[in-house]
Amino acid sequence: MWVKALSKKEKLLAAAQKNLLKGQIGKAIKDYEKIVEADTKDIRNRQKLAELYSRNQMPEKALETYEGVAKHYVENGFFLKALAVYKQMQKVDATQPEVYQHLAELNIKQGLVGNALTEYRNLLNLYRQQGELDAAIKVLGQMQDLDPNNLGISLQVAEAYSQTHQAERAAECLVETLQRFIPTADLGAVEKIQAVGLVGCPTSVPLKLELARGFLACGQAARSVEGLQEVLKDDPQHCQALSLLAKSYRALADHASETATYGQLLEIDADNLDWRKDYAWALLSDEKAEQALVELEQLKEGFFAEGRAVDLKEIYESITEQLPDNQQAVASLQAIYEQTGEGGKLFDLMSSQQDEEPIADEVVADVMAGSTEPASFGELDLDDEQSSSSGVDDQLSTFEIEKHQEPQQDMPQEGGLEFDDLDLDGIEFGLDTGSADEVSAPGDAPLDPAVNTQPAQPTIDVSGEVEEAEFYFQQGLLIEASQKCQSLLDRLGNCPQAQQLLERITKAGGAPAADDEGEMAPGLAADGGAVGLERLEDRERSRLDGSLNDFRKGLESQVSAEDFETHYNLGIAYKEMGLLDDAIDQFDKVVGDPQRRIDCLTLKGVCLVQKGSFDQAVLTFKEGLAYEALKDGERISLYYELGLLYVEWGQPLEALDSFQCVADVDPFFRNVDEQIRQLRTKLGLDDDNGGSPSGNGSDKNRVSYI
Repeated sequence: MWVKALSKKEKLLAAAQKNLLKGQIGKAIKDYEKIVEADTKDIRNRQKLAELYSRNQMPEKALETYEGVAKHYVENGFFLKALAVYKQMQKVDATQPEVYQHLAELNIKQGLVGNALTEYRNLLNLYRQQGELDAAIKVLGQMQDLDPNNLGISLQVAEAYSQTHQAERAAECLVETLQRFIPTADLGAVEKIQAVGLVGCPTSVPLKLELARGFLACGQAARSVEGLQEVLKDDPQHCQALSLLAKSYRALADHASETATYGQLLEIDADNLDWRKDYAWALLSDEKAEQALVELEQLKEGFFAEGRAVDLKEIYESITEQLPDNQQAVASLQAIYEQTGEGGKLFDLMSSQQDEEPIADEVVADVMAGSTEPASFGELDLDDEQSSSSGVDDQLSTFEIEKHQEPQQDMPQEGGLEFDDLDLDGIEFGLDTGSADEVSAPGDAPLDPAVNTQPAQPTIDVSGEVEEAEFYFQQGLLIEASQKCQSLLDRLGNCPQAQQLLERITKAGGAPAADDEGEMAPGLAADGGAVGLERLEDRERSRLDGSLNDFRKGLESQVSAEDFETHYNLGIAYKEMGLLDDAIDQFDKVVGDPQRRIDCLTLKGVCLVQKGSFDQAVLTFKEGLAYEALKDGERISLYYELGLLYVEWGQPLEALDSFQCVADVDPFFRNVDEQIRQLRTKLGLDDDNGGSPSGNGSDKNRVSYI
C-alpha cells in the first residue's frame, strides 16, 4: 500500500514538473493539490503550491496556503523560516495588517528589535492610510514598550491621542515621557514635548507643572517661573506650583521672592515642617540669619520628635558659621549631633567654644593633658619601672593611642616612660610571647640598668613559628616543617615546642634539615618526599595564580575605561590563556565602541560556548544580529558561530537552520557546505537538492530570510 502511494506521489511530481516546463501552471497546481492532499505533512510541496497560487494570480488561496506553512514553522520553533514565509505573504498582499504584526512578533522572538520596529512602522502607516486611528494608537503603544526611551515614538503616541480627542491621555503620555528625560536634563527633549503639548493639551495643569520641573532641571529657571505663574493665575493656592516656584526663585538667587512664596505656602499650612525649614533657608540666603534661627527654634522639636534631626544639620551648620557667638545656635547644633550620633563633630564643636560646660572642660582637659589615670590608658601604669616585657606587651594590647596627642611638658621626665620612648614597632600586640626570655624590653634603653644591662635583642614569635611549622607538618611538607623547627632551635638553643614537633616529624619519615640547602634531609622516606614535592608544586601553583592576579589587577588599574583598543587586546590575551571570565569582562568594556561591537560580541559568545553557558551565548550572538549597523559579512559570521554553538549544544535542527542562513548568502563560507551535509545526514533528511548548501540545485525556489 505504501509503495503504491509513494509511486503515485512521484508520478504527480513528474507531471507537475512537465506542466511547469510547458507553462501550464493551472495543471501543475492541480498536481500539487493532489500531492498535498495525499500527504498533509509535506510542508515543502505545500509551500511550492502557495507559490504557484501566487504566480497564477490567486492571492486568497496563496495567502491561505502560506499561512498554514508559516504556522507549522512557528509551532516547531523555526522562526527564521516563518519570517521568510510571512515576507512572501507581504509580497502577495501588502495590505494585510496581520502579516506585519506576525513579522514584528517573530523579529522580537529572534531579538531583532530594529527589524521589529520597522514592521511596526509599516503597520502604523497602513492603519493611518486606512483611517484606523485606534489601531494605530495600539501599535504605537507596542512600539513604545519595545523602545521606551525613544522620544519620537512617545510624541507620536501623544499626537495620536490628541487626534482622537483624548487630550487627557495625551497629557499623561507627555508627563510620563518628561519624567524619563528630566533626570538627564535634556533641554531639547523638554522643548519638543512642550511644542506637542501646546497643540494637543494646552490647558493641562499636570503637564505645565512637569514642564516647569523639566526647565528647572535643565537650568532654565526663568522659563519655569513663567509657566508656573500661568498656573497660579487660575489657582493662586496651588501648593505644588508654589513649591516649584520657590525653588525656581532660589535657582535665580531671587531670595526675596523665594521668601515671599514660602510665606504664601505657610499661610495655607503653617504646620508643614518641610515648608518651614525651606522658609528658614530662604531667610538665611537673604542674609537674615537671626530671623532664620528664630523660625528654626520653633520647629526643631518637631523634627526631633519625628527622628529627622539630620534634616536640620546643614542649615544649623550654616547658621553657626554666620553667627559663631550665638550660644542658642551652638546648643541646638550640639543637640543635633547627639541625635545623629556624630561624636566627632560634637567634640570639635565643644572644643572650639570658649564657654563650655564644666563636664566638657574635664573631658577636654584630660584628653589634651594626657592624663595618667589608669582608666584613661587601659589600666597601664607607665611609672612602674619593674614591669616585665611581657606585662607591657599585655597592657599595650588594649592601649589606644590618640595620634593627635603630644606628651605634656609637666609629665615625669625621670624614672618613667613617655609615649615617645616606646618602640611600638618592636612589640607583638595581642600575642602570647611565652616568657620574658623570648622578648626584649621595648625602647632604645633598658627600663632599669640594675635589672637589664644587655642590649635589646630582636623579638622572636615562638608560638607563631611553631604554629607555622605545625601547619607544614599537617600538609605533609616535612622538609619545610623540619627546617622551621631547626631554625628555632639554632636561635634559641632550647625550645621544647620545636623539639617535640621535630621528633614527631622524624617519626613520620622526616629528619632535621641539612645545613646545605641543596641537600635533602637524611632519613626522609621516599613516599614522604613525593608527597612533599606534590604539595610544593601546589604551593608554587597557588603562588603563581596569586602573582597573576596581582599582575592583572595592577595592569587593569592603569588602563582607562576609554582605552577600548587595550581592553580589546587584553580580552583576546585572556581568552588565549583560558581566563574566560576575565576575557568576557574585557569584551563587555569594549562593546560600546561601534567599530569593535560585533567583534566583541562574537568573541564573548565564543568564550561563553567554551564555558558551556549556551543560553547566554545564544543571547549574545542574537544581540549582535539585532545590531542595526550590522554588515553582511558580520551577519553570516554570527550565524556560523550560532550554528557551531547549536552543534556543541546538541541541537542539530537549530544548527542546520543557522548554517543554512550562511549558505544562502555565501555557500563557500568556511566549511558550511560540509556542516550542512553532516547535519542533514544526522537528521535523516531526504537530501534531494543535489548537495547544494543553499537548499536545492537551482536555489531559485528556496525561501530564505536573513
